[in-house]
Amino acid sequence: MTKVKSGLTRRHALGVAAGAAVALAAPHVRAAQKLRIGLATKTWWPSVVAETAVAQGFFAKAGIDAELTVYRSGGEAFEAMAAGSADMINGLVSQIATGRTRGVNTRIVALAASANTGWKLMVKTGSPIKSVADIAGKKVGITTAGSLSDFMALWSRSNYKIDFTSVPLGGGGLVPNLLSGNVDAAIVYSPLSFQVAQAGQAVSLVDYATAIPSHLAVSWSAPDTLIDKQPDLIRSALQALYGTVGFIQKNRDQAVKIIATANGITPPVAIQEYVETFQKLSPDGAFTMEQVQVACDLARIGGFQNLAPPDQIVTTAFTPVAAGA
Repeated sequence: MTKVKSGLTRRHALGVAAGAAVALAAPHVRAAQKLRIGLATKTWWPSVVAETAVAQGFFAKAGIDAELTVYRSGGEAFEAMAAGSADMINGLVSQIATGRTRGVNTRIVALAASANTGWKLMVKTGSPIKSVADIAGKKVGITTAGSLSDFMALWSRSNYKIDFTSVPLGGGGLVPNLLSGNVDAAIVYSPLSFQVAQAGQAVSLVDYATAIPSHLAVSWSAPDTLIDKQPDLIRSALQALYGTVGFIQKNRDQAVKIIATANGITPPVAIQEYVETFQKLSPDGAFTMEQVQVACDLARIGGFQNLAPPDQIVTTAFTPVAAGA
């Protein structure tokens, strides 16, 4: 995992890329409250949102001192929250529901995305694998067990009636191992999926954004103890995060520069990431129980068992988020 501290190069680059910083931070009557946010991997969109919230002063305005930690996968981030090392992460229904039956009491507090935008099952250009059926018996790269890529691998086995070997590679290992031939295919997230496609290095067999029905795909989640004892902290954090989403969605040129700088990608790739991912993020975190139920049904199709009931893994007390408050 990588700790992201205030003032480091990556965060500073986000502020520079955004142009003249918006003067958002206001004098505080009381000291800022510390909040430890676990991020699944360096280049996935939640990291950009969280770090932009710091660079543009949204957390400061909300009275929060945000400590961001980047992990190798969503599975690691969830383990950190379960161990008490993270206060908020991008959780999945499958993680929260199976964790709760094991005594890991966390809940979803807001919808982040209702589709797996940018996630694709990819093979190297020129590969003899031409269809999903050809994946049978092959090695497929994922980040880690319990991650979003692992869920998609499980869902793919069930949906396409095939079997293959999932190979945990971490977020940073997916593309290098795919292009080197160490795995036959990989489940790749954006903007990496857009980058290798635009470069002609890999092609997509499945676009999970459209293949999987709309549901509570990605959330912001927190432990019950924090939700119950410090609801104002959760509310303030969500105001900062969704305020940042609104800022990004309303300022295309600045946002593209931020995305390009944060991820070390070219403007064309950043534009595709902006259009296909950031423009489709939830603006207020609101969700329905139907979306939660569909997510639970998909988790079962993907092979997850012993799921806690939908009403035990979410709270609607914080949505819709008043991002402008």
